[in-house]
Amino acid sequence: MKLNTDSRKQQLGWTRLLLRPIVRFCLRRSQTYQDLSTVMKELFVEIAAEEIEKLSDKINVSRISVLTGLNRREVTRIYKDQEPSRNETISIPLRVIGQWQSDKRFQSKSGRPRSLSFDGEASEFRALVTTVSTYVHPSTVQFELERMGVVERTKSGLKLTSPMSRIGANPDQTFELLSQDSEALIRCVEENTLERQPLTNHHIRTEYDNVYVAELPAIRKWLQVEGEKFQKRVREFLAKRDRDVTPKREESLAGAKVVVTSFSVTSPYWK
Repeated sequence: MKLNTDSRKQQLGWTRLLLRPIVRFCLRRSQTYQDLSTVMKELFVEIAAEEIEKLSDKINVSRISVLTGLNRREVTRIYKDQEPSRNETISIPLRVIGQWQSDKRFQSKSGRPRSLSFDGEASEFRALVTTVSTYVHPSTVQFELERMGVVERTKSGLKLTSPMSRIGANPDQTFELLSQDSEALIRCVEENTLERQPLTNHHIRTEYDNVYVAELPAIRKWLQVEGEKFQKRVREFLAKRDRDVTPKREESLAGAKVVVTSFSVTSPYWK
């Protein structure tokens, strides 16, 4: 459907709002407009190719050029030099951790993630990974989890030691997760605002702007503890309704995706 001038202006206004925190981040990191412009061109080509692939196997320069508005020479240069998307490098390990925490097949009697055998084709860790993805080799996932510092090899098997606390130590992984969270939030707002459904997606914000600075450590700790409890309840609730974890409804259609992200900011300087 062709947008009229007013609709296009309104949508560009929404895009402007979405880009404000990106521009602010760039300025904090001494990144210039030219830097952002270069990255944006690369992203337009990369994501246009992904969108075309969803509808057709034929991805070519002409289609990307029409979709992005970039000239063919620029598209050719960017498309040929482009590295593969890294979206899966963080999502698969995190999904494996979530499965480990919520799937009773990989838990102890007390409901905690238990140590899993990890050697051979019939290992428990291999079974865990294949419930999440059959396209990534279990040894690759194990290597990444070990690199992240969230698992360790013990006499009883591979042990999940610190499910999420170490991820913040790796900036690349942290910002990959931020990218996925941002895309999920944008989809949430689009559905709630532009595709009104009888039941909308959960989207609630709580903000206080005159909090005692001395209370921030206690507030941060409380939010961390309560956030972990909330996410644990979410995983337990969704696990009962996910075919990979609870394969009891073979006749029912599955494949839907549910994302629940929670975060907090406690800063004495953010204005």
